Amino acid sequence: MKTLSDPDARSVNVDAITPISIRELNGFETHCSGLPERRAFGEEFKVFEVTGRITFVALEDDRDYHVALEDPNAPGFTVVTELADILCAGAVMSPHFSSLSAADAMWRLLVDGRAPGSLVGTTVRVRGVGFYDFAHGQRGRSRNCIELHPILSILSP
Repeated sequence: MKTLSDPDARSVNVDAITPISIRELNGFETHCSGLPERRAFGEEFKVFEVTGRITFVALEDDRDYHVALEDPNAPGFTVVTELADILCAGAVMSPHFSSLSAADAMWRLLVDGRAPGSLVGTTVRVRGVGFYDFAHGQRGRSRNCIELHPILSILSP
C-alpha cells in the first residue's frame, strides 16, 4: 500500500485531488490499531493536498523519507507524510511509478543538496494518498493515525 503497488492501487485516482487542511485530516474517524492488510477505508483511495510547516524529517530504515507537517493555521494538528524510495521493488512495480518518480525529483529540488533536516520550518504543499498506519510512536502522527503515504507531489506553496 505504501508504494501504490498493492492490488487496489489502480483504484486510487491520482488525478482527483482533495484539498484539505491538516486539522480537517485529523478530524476523520480514528484507525490506529487492528488495521487490515489492504485498503479498507475511503480515505485510502483518495489523494489529499495539504499545506503544512515541516517539523521533522528523517530517512527511515526502509529508505523512505518521513516528513512530519504541522497545520500553519492550527498549531498542534500534525500529519506524517512519507516519500517512498523509488528504488524499492514495490515502487518500481507500481502502476503509479511515474508519479512517485516525479515526487522524488521534486524532493531533490526542494532539498537542493542540503541536509534534509534543514527543511524544518519550511512551508510546503504536499499531495499524497491517504493511509492509516498503526500507532507506533511515529513523530508527527495525526490524532487519528492517517498519513499521506506515499507523497505524489511536494512543492513550496
